[in-house]
Amino acid sequence: MPKYDVVAIGGATVDHLNVVDHFPEKDQKIVPLWSSLQGGGQAANAVACMARLGMKTAMIGTVGDGPIGQFAIETLKQEGVDTSLMVKQEGHAPAISSIIIEDKIGSRTIVADRGELKTMPITDAMYDAIKNCKVVHSDAHFPEENMKLVKFARENSIPVCIDAEPHTPNYQEFAKLADLLIVSRRFVENQFGHDYEKALKEYIKMGAKIAVVTLGKYGAIGVQKQDMEIYSVPEYYVEPVVDTTGAGDVFHGAFLYGWLQKWDFKKIMKFSNVCASLKCLKIGGRLGMPTLEEALTALESWKF
Repeated sequence: MPKYDVVAIGGATVDHLNVVDHFPEKDQKIVPLWSSLQGGGQAANAVACMARLGMKTAMIGTVGDGPIGQFAIETLKQEGVDTSLMVKQEGHAPAISSIIIEDKIGSRTIVADRGELKTMPITDAMYDAIKNCKVVHSDAHFPEENMKLVKFARENSIPVCIDAEPHTPNYQEFAKLADLLIVSRRFVENQFGHDYEKALKEYIKMGAKIAVVTLGKYGAIGVQKQDMEIYSVPEYYVEPVVDTTGAGDVFHGAFLYGWLQKWDFKKIMKFSNVCASLKCLKIGGRLGMPTLEEALTALESWKF
């Protein structure tokens, strides 16, 4: 039996979030309405979401030494994520993102400093964990090392979920390795403009069994290879929207939860949108992640 439901590979950072009443102008100094320090990173947020939903998870990644790197690890541990595969690199500055959130709007601007972490050491234990999981989720944060581990998963018949960014080196090669490709509209628009249906069909041709594009406040659109029915789901409306940071990451975590439960594709899409929207009720990528009970309660009451 697999030891883990999901093994995530990628970035584990720290987010310093500041809520302001207006975005600062050039040369202006402002005081935030409130601030928060949380664990961050695409794969790390996604795997934390999965753990909160009740899945057995592990995180493969690396952090700089010192209190910031330790904070990134501890915040994952607090969610129940196995962090034994995380590697500390001595003498390396940690990765920390500075995020400015506009109050009453929820939009955010991110300055993502990856510190001095240019590579991620690979250990035998990482390969063992991949062989003993049901699915691998990668954000391609460390492209070379992620590629090795993702290819290893495919060679061992472990399904792969990819969340790549348009600036990711070799992002098209990562897309070709995905069984589940879930990307943002920015990823699609870099190549296909606003023709999301064309993009979805192309991703299926490239080898994905499921392809999904997240559309922010417009919900999401996706397709599965078995029937090629394009399915759109609107956003799950919540109020007030405090912060959208991490909503896409939570979508990934929720989607993999539903997929591993073997739910109907449309139910998975709805559930993922519910979880992503509920997250937006609180600041940061972690505080607002719903429990399974909270998510299912909202899903059951959602009619559209």
